[in-house]
Amino acid sequence: MIQNTAHDLLPLENIIHRTASRPFSLHRTVLSGDENCALYLHCHPEAELFYLEQGNLDFQVENHTYMLKAGEGIFIPPGLIHNAFNLTVAGDSCIYRAAVFSVDMLEKSLSPYCRTYFSPLHLRSMDCIYPITYENQKNTRLLSLLPNLFIFQETALERYELALTGTLFLCWQELYNLCFSGLDSSSGNHCRAELQASLDFMQQHYPDPLSLKDLASSVGFSEGYFCHSFRDFTGYTPFEYLNRVRIVKSCELLAQTNKKITEIATLCGFNNISYFNRTFSKLMNTTPSGYRKTFASTPSQ
Repeated sequence: MIQNTAHDLLPLENIIHRTASRPFSLHRTVLSGDENCALYLHCHPEAELFYLEQGNLDFQVENHTYMLKAGEGIFIPPGLIHNAFNLTVAGDSCIYRAAVFSVDMLEKSLSPYCRTYFSPLHLRSMDCIYPITYENQKNTRLLSLLPNLFIFQETALERYELALTGTLFLCWQELYNLCFSGLDSSSGNHCRAELQASLDFMQQHYPDPLSLKDLASSVGFSEGYFCHSFRDFTGYTPFEYLNRVRIVKSCELLAQTNKKITEIATLCGFNNISYFNRTFSKLMNTTPSGYRKTFASTPSQ
């Protein structure tokens, strides 16, 4: 079990979450009602089951926003940008927990005929975001299962690993029943695999001076068709999404290095410092220097 204060989490978690050699980790975070940022913008290649134990949060995944209160949670598919703002009354505490795990850990432990339980996540990840709230009465069982993921605090791995994996499977079954089973991977946007590949392309080439032609060509689409399909798939224009990727990368550098802000802007694909500052402030609700002051783990210049 990993216990954090709000400032211990990295803005971009490009590490593999592990407990010993296992591809999962459990986190517990405590913050006061005076701290506005509960979870700052980041993403990771693992899936996440988030559980709000105490307080109130405004939770954001990509272009979706969810209001969570104590006892509720949310499922976040791999690779999606997410963050949260603390709505807890000043003077009170906000406590949340997260189980971050590799989907492969579950999928590869089953026979090939069971892959139908996972295919929607690979092809329609944006549609697999699932708020686990009291508002939907069908969530009763999943709401009762969530806390069971976090009862293993201070327990030796060999005394809970199978129970944790079993609980993740139970949660996954509920997610499949409530959400994934209703997603026909062959319907809707028929080019979802290509569009997902375009997101991967942005993650790999964000420092480059990418044009719309570059982005469309990466998946073999015309520029017009790419723009229309991309916005339908993500809710953003291609360059709105690319800027989000670049800002997330800049957050990592601001927090973990002492590089100058102008250098960070260039490394993250911005050739204009004024545009970088405006884009950063709009997305993060603070300036790059303000973000660094709050979250830096190394001295800044």
